[in-house]
Amino acid sequence: MAARQPQFSPKQIAAAMEVSESSVKRWCDKGTIPVIKTAGGHRRITLDALQAFVHANDRCLLRPDVLGLPQLAPSRTTRIEGIGDPLNQQFRDALAAGEEVTCRELLSKKVASGATRSEAAESLITDAMHGFGEAWDCNALDVYQERRGCEIAMRLIHELRAEIPAPSATAPVAIGGAPEGDPYQLPTMLVELALREVGWNATSLGNDLPMESFVQAAHDYDPQMVWMSISSVSEPGMFVAAQNQLAESLGEDVPLLIGGRALSDKLRPRLRYTAHCDSLRHLVELAALMRLNRGA
Repeated sequence: MAARQPQFSPKQIAAAMEVSESSVKRWCDKGTIPVIKTAGGHRRITLDALQAFVHANDRCLLRPDVLGLPQLAPSRTTRIEGIGDPLNQQFRDALAAGEEVTCRELLSKKVASGATRSEAAESLITDAMHGFGEAWDCNALDVYQERRGCEIAMRLIHELRAEIPAPSATAPVAIGGAPEGDPYQLPTMLVELALREVGWNATSLGNDLPMESFVQAAHDYDPQMVWMSISSVSEPGMFVAAQNQLAESLGEDVPLLIGGRALSDKLRPRLRYTAHCDSLRHLVELAALMRLNRGA
């Protein structure tokens, strides 16, 4: 059974909005605010009806606590300051505002200007998410805006990936992902996109992936390359031990490429790997060279 929505009287709504009770009753009687009537004929306003009215009429609850609702932050922004490039700034703002169609158009514009799909995604999406992180640190962005932005970004990357022709039957296989404890999905998705553009049959295994799952996937896929995108490491000692175990299990014949912002100068020397890629462009160049050397 669905939970019963809270209901409010016109007097309560008036106090929360700091307007007169007669104004609220007038809006109710005109149908501007949908109401239900009690058995005694009293007006009652549901939370859904109140929210619809507030959004449709550009009004706000100045005192939501009167209704037992949380106090909303007064200055959530859809302006995410960027690096100065107009296209990047437009994309940041559109993503913060949840304007998916605009984001898609800006990505297409970047590709039309000569960028590859992965270059366009890295330039606009990665830059915007960095801006989101900074805004989050300053408490200028709400949780829902960050989550919504991530969902839009993932859909856009999937769309870009779908535009790339299916890999040939002889294309070398690559798999990769982000290790256990790493909550970031976008970096490994971008790697998959970039590798597919240069002819690899690449599959992202996702994020927060236990190291034993990497080992199992390597056994199942029999890849010619494995990548690991490392944006967050919570337990360095455990991570180093597990990562080195993965490298050992792959042997000498399967290159292990690593990259990501969590790979500090202190952490990296403790890891076993074939190559460290400090940017997506570096990874693409290396992967293209590896594919060429394989004669694929």
